[in-house]
Amino acid sequence: MRPTRLIYIENDPALRNILGEMLNGSPELELLGKFGGADEVLDRVLATRADVALIDFALDQNGLNGIELGIALRNLNEYISIVIYSQFSVRAMVNRVPKNMRSGWSFFDKSATMGLEDYVRILKETATGKGNWEEILGEDGASQANESSIFFSLTPRQRTVMTLSAQGKSPKEIAAQLNLTYSYVRKELSRSYAVLVPNSDETSDLKTAAVLKYMELMRMA
Repeated sequence: MRPTRLIYIENDPALRNILGEMLNGSPELELLGKFGGADEVLDRVLATRADVALIDFALDQNGLNGIELGIALRNLNEYISIVIYSQFSVRAMVNRVPKNMRSGWSFFDKSATMGLEDYVRILKETATGKGNWEEILGEDGASQANESSIFFSLTPRQRTVMTLSAQGKSPKEIAAQLNLTYSYVRKELSRSYAVLVPNSDETSDLKTAAVLKYMELMRMA
């Protein structure tokens, strides 16, 4: 049986070298490459060759995070499995992955106590489609996933506009800050309100209700 083919993405060069060398030393793994960010790894040929990708969640702040990169890789290769590790709590991260894409995803916290055998086990199990996302979500995962799906139903632009609105900025101030037209910002706010508070009545303070809901969802995302 051939080794499990792995690509490894970590923006910390010291950790990337140390863990990369450790993973490369396993006869059960074939390390196809270790990379510092999304730009280096989004190659269809590379993604198609790999069985699994080990990705740090916190990549370049101005680019894709680990979840977004995993989704992008899955769009290049529907069979690649994704393992996300992070210094932050991984539980809420599951909700960022579309439900129809969660098969073959695993999540775990970074830990200095993990050895090579732990990484190999997680990578190989995930590569066979046995992700741990259901275990991470736990019993109340369904309701959390539904709430999180509302947040990610907003476009990145709508989330930016709502974030500024939550900071107390007016539509005109948001338009000026983002170099957008006033009418465009008003439309994006209206679309965001419809997603965040779809069942509001005409007498409710729609903006306040939407902002409160958005802030609640931000804490979960």
